[in-house]
Amino acid sequence: MPRVKTDKQKNPLDYFTGPGAHIRDRIIIHEHPDIPAEGLFVSLNGYPFLAKPGEEVDIPRPVREMLDTRIVTITRQDDEGKDHVKDIKRVNYTIIKEAVNQEVLEV
Repeated sequence: MPRVKTDKQKNPLDYFTGPGAHIRDRIIIHEHPDIPAEGLFVSLNGYPFLAKPGEEVDIPRPVREMLDTRIVTITRQDDEGKDHVKDIKRVNYTIIKEAVNQEVLEV
């Protein structure tokens, strides 16, 4: 009986099992009072990453995409007392260059 491949085996880049096999993007985390001076510590599937605000860092794309899911909900009242709810990113960053290691992965 032929062995059936799992989705993880068919699409390994959809699963984060370590930083080595993934495309890396160069970003700069924006300074913010909620981010300590030592940097922003994030972890994905047990692999830790540290990004200092204002400094360029190359991180795997799944980690960068995870930053996009970190949101905070704020509520503001207008002059009439009506509440306005808005979701905003908890971590703002600028992409400097995408796929900085693309040449290495294609070889």
